[in-house]
Amino acid sequence: MHSTAVAAADVGRKDVPAGFCLEEFLPYRLSRLATRVSKALAGVYAERFALSIAQWRILATLQAEPGLTARDVAARAALDKVAVSRAVAGLGERGLLRRRPVSGDGRASRLQLSRRGSDLFRRIAPLALSWEEELLAPLAPDERRDFRRLLAKLEARVPAAAPCGSATGREVSS
Repeated sequence: MHSTAVAAADVGRKDVPAGFCLEEFLPYRLSRLATRVSKALAGVYAERFALSIAQWRILATLQAEPGLTARDVAARAALDKVAVSRAVAGLGERGLLRRRPVSGDGRASRLQLSRRGSDLFRRIAPLALSWEEELLAPLAPDERRDFRRLLAKLEARVPAAAPCGSATGREVSS
């Protein structure tokens, strides 16, 4: 049995380029970490305030930038358009946001938090900041500064809509 498992594993490895290790591949690690962080942070607000991850991101995004369209929110919050549509509908049903039609576009609306939405955001934000502080606790102040600086460098390098095969949005040459 052991030799069969090893042989099967060896077959799979022949197609993997030398030096490629999924567990060390930065995009994979960042994606996994972002998902884990989002789900863990959701523990702060999901049950207590009956919000999904998408709804929280929309609240936070609109608190920072009122008047965005759903498309703008999707781009800024790194959410799928369908997830934004559902979350916006749920927030609207709860009276947490208002829509203002965009002139000339019958489908688009400018989104803004209602007073209830802003109040809810102000209740959750300190809890989220406290959670963030706990997450970053193992890092020394200079490590936190370096971490934020390095994240900003990577964020600046990868455009929001980089084409497949190009981390920087520029053509990839062979």
